[in-house]
Amino acid sequence: MNNVKELQVQVNEDSKRVMYLAKEFLLNEETIDIVSGTAAAPNVARAAETLVKLKYVTYVSVNTDTSIVDNKRRTRFVVRVKKTNEFKKLYDENVENKKKAMEEREKLNNEKTTTK
Repeated sequence: MNNVKELQVQVNEDSKRVMYLAKEFLLNEETIDIVSGTAAAPNVARAAETLVKLKYVTYVSVNTDTSIVDNKRRTRFVVRVKKTNEFKKLYDENVENKKKAMEEREKLNNEKTTTK
C-alpha cells in the first residue's frame, strides 16, 4: 500500500482539528497516514482513537520511525487508518447535524436582535 496520503500534524493542532482534517482527507481516500513528531503524537493518538470509537475508521497500523538528520534524532509517529463502510453515512449525518445547529443559532440570534 504505497502512495498513501499523509496528514502532517503540527504541535499547535488540537485533536478536534486533526479529526476534521482526517475526515476531509478520507472523503477522497480509503486509507491515510496521520503523521507527527513526538510533540504532537498525543493529539494524533487522541484523534485516531476518537475516530475509531465513532466508527469512522479502523486502525491499519501504528508505528514510530526514528532517523538521524543533521546529527539529531527525528522521530515520526505514524497512525495508518482506513475508513469503514459506515464512513460516508456518518460523515453526511454529521454535516447535516452541524448545519441544523448553525441554523438554530442564527434563528436564536435573530430573535435576540429583534426583541431588543
